[in-house]
Amino acid sequence: MLYKQPRPAEVLTAHGRPTQDALPRRFTVCIWNWQKCKQKSWTEDFQKISAAADLFLAQEVHRTDKVQTVMDAAPYYWTGAVSFFSLKDNSPIGVATGCTAKPAQVAFSAAQREPILRMPKMTLATLVPLQHSKHSLLVINVHAINFTGLKTFEKNLRCAAELLLGFNGPVLLGGDFNSWSSKRRRLLQCTAKTAGLSEVAFEPDARTRFWGRPVDYLFVRGLKVLAAGVRVTDASDHNPLLARLEIR
Repeated sequence: MLYKQPRPAEVLTAHGRPTQDALPRRFTVCIWNWQKCKQKSWTEDFQKISAAADLFLAQEVHRTDKVQTVMDAAPYYWTGAVSFFSLKDNSPIGVATGCTAKPAQVAFSAAQREPILRMPKMTLATLVPLQHSKHSLLVINVHAINFTGLKTFEKNLRCAAELLLGFNGPVLLGGDFNSWSSKRRRLLQCTAKTAGLSEVAFEPDARTRFWGRPVDYLFVRGLKVLAAGVRVTDASDHNPLLARLEIR
């Protein structure tokens, strides 16, 4: 084993501070794979984006003490799902969702593992209270499995879709889906459509591509898209997605 696997009690994490009791009816979301925060310009770009976003879905979060200090300076309450611990510094790596409001409920799924290294890919679900609404927003943050066949990828998507079952309120599903083949992309879009989700379009579409296909996506239900764009950056090997949304 080339990594340290978290104990069950170590998978879910929480830190930071909420700055609102509930998410406003109109809000901005950012979806961004941080590439383990390797690039020197990551801090500056994150600080600029977090100043404008109410909700943040991050993947490949390498939460060193330095990175956590930067995260905690942002106006978010952070929940995370740890995939593994770095052997170099014992710091956690996984997905994290930041929100200006503290979630009412948190859940995760780690059903599928990458081959060879056997590292689990995490799906994190948070239920966020909304201002002036009897409903909450279900936010699902996905870092999908990568180097596997289509059947395993399908199981990964199914685990994310199952988090929607029985939930009748608005939904936001986003993340790095590793949809680098036409078959993976079609399966992702079909799964989202079956779950009643609409894909958010980005124009111009400057999303990061692998083998010519975008891998980062945002899907919504019960939300109106007011604007959507992509910020081109060298702070990660993924460009962050930004969308201005409104609760219907």
